[in-house]
Amino acid sequence: MNEMTDHFPPALFTFFEAMPRQGPGDDAVTAALFDRVRPLLPGPGERAIDAADMGCGSGAAALVLARKGARVTAVDPHGPFLDALAAAARKRRLGQRIATRRASMIDPGLEPESLDLVWSEGAVFTVGFDAALAEFRRLLRPGGVAVVSECSWLRRDPPEAAADFWADAYPGMRTVGGNLLACEAQGFRFLHAQVLPPEAWERNFHRPAEAVAERLRPGADPDMAAMIDEQTAEIALFRAHHEAYGYVFYVVQKPG
Repeated sequence: MNEMTDHFPPALFTFFEAMPRQGPGDDAVTAALFDRVRPLLPGPGERAIDAADMGCGSGAAALVLARKGARVTAVDPHGPFLDALAAAARKRRLGQRIATRRASMIDPGLEPESLDLVWSEGAVFTVGFDAALAEFRRLLRPGGVAVVSECSWLRRDPPEAAADFWADAYPGMRTVGGNLLACEAQGFRFLHAQVLPPEAWERNFHRPAEAVAERLRPGADPDMAAMIDEQTAEIALFRAHHEAYGYVFYVVQKPG
């Protein structure tokens, strides 16, 4: 724990360090989106794409981008996540393509206009969607692309249970239209948006979370028990109301 992470409860890190990924996502979706944006990136000729995975966690997206040939700076404030990523990169022989950096995504210590691609899956809520976009725009070269997944309302009249939960958990959550307006306000040009399918939540996030909860619940202290109960309730809510909200990938470009 340090000044970048000490406002989060220790039980949260214990729980999510045991997870294969720290938020909903899917390697195939990440790979397909990268293939979609690659022709639009400003990198000349055969030069490797300079990318950053912001709020990378244990690096599921960073590993996909590196496998696709990008040179990735993986940024996260939590050291154990970065250690897990470095080990996974070495195991997959991707260590030369991934550099880890322990930092906040809004103060990553990277040079302005040094990146072709900024990627962030399920993490910008920790600093605010608008603040993250402003920093990503600063880091991108002209013509560079940001791909950001953000939990978003998919309908304007969500069920009461979902509205009440997210009013407490993430009061700044917007509709897709609201987030697109925010992207435009930060000077980005909209390229594409798509919803992460519910099946990806179930396969890659909810079932692993249930397995971790089952393993940690026996003998859990009150903080961990509360964390497990919170995760269990959130899983049940999404299964009941996934038509009302979900992660949306926003693909936007800095004017060139």
